[in-house]
Amino acid sequence: MNNSYVAGSIAYVKGDFAITSTGVVMKGTGRAFTVNPAELEWGDTIGQGASGTVRISKHKPTGTILALKLINMFDKGKREQLMREIQALFDSECPCLVTFYGAFLKDSAVALALEYMDRGSLENVVQNLGLVPEYALANITYQLLYGLSYLKSKKRVHRDIKPSNILLNTKGEVKLTDFGIATELCSSIAMCGTFVGTFKYMSPERIKREPYSYASDIWSLGLVLMESATGHYPYQQHRTAIDMIQSVLESPPPPLSTDTYSASFCSFLNDCLRTSDKDRKSVDELMQSPWLRQYDLASAQRNVWTWLQQSSCEESRRM
Repeated sequence: MNNSYVAGSIAYVKGDFAITSTGVVMKGTGRAFTVNPAELEWGDTIGQGASGTVRISKHKPTGTILALKLINMFDKGKREQLMREIQALFDSECPCLVTFYGAFLKDSAVALALEYMDRGSLENVVQNLGLVPEYALANITYQLLYGLSYLKSKKRVHRDIKPSNILLNTKGEVKLTDFGIATELCSSIAMCGTFVGTFKYMSPERIKREPYSYASDIWSLGLVLMESATGHYPYQQHRTAIDMIQSVLESPPPPLSTDTYSASFCSFLNDCLRTSDKDRKSVDELMQSPWLRQYDLASAQRNVWTWLQQSSCEESRRM
């Protein structure tokens, strides 16, 4: 397939992928995901950001609730971003990445049909329930590392790990989303050289525009965990972005106190937030750390479910 875009409802084609008005097709696999717009019950807009608008929807034949991400296809940058997202999700069999149900053309936009995570983002959860207790955070982290390990096996770096791109549902499942800037590395030791993603969670090597790889996601994860545990961004607020950049480049954020948090959690964060990417632990090493090695995927999901249930009950009693 050639790289091209045909206006209207015919097809957008890039490499081995084609999106039509009835679905997205991958060349050579005989596999196609079809989400017929006529079978959808469209709901309200539930999110809007730089990468597009998200609307809730229901697939009427199956009753499946979907999150429809609408992206304007006339924007070349967003077209490229969309195709990267589809490539990251199309053949995924990882339970810690959001499920991709299909895509279709709608007027001048593409609707990307994704799994609806009914507890929203980690950012929303912290806002609604308060600080995440350490035991719950450990179980959330195990699932995130499970997803990052899968991405690494596919030679992909997420590049935009942040609270709003971590989703939860009432089953206790934690999943990574928004792969619009994920990239496939040509080899396990290949390095990326582009400067994309959310600035405040960027690793030092990315801020310096140096080559980076999987360790950059580990740095971002460490910042997310500190923020979820403490309720505030790990670096002090600065008057300018330049001041904040300087702080990140000079040293990692101040360590958490072992008087408040376990030594194993503090050690885990230290392994994530080493200024030099070469000194950070790998995703597989972190999954075997003392803080996490007692868990597996099933127990991590069950423990997050229990925490969400208890927290929701406590929230209801306060209201």
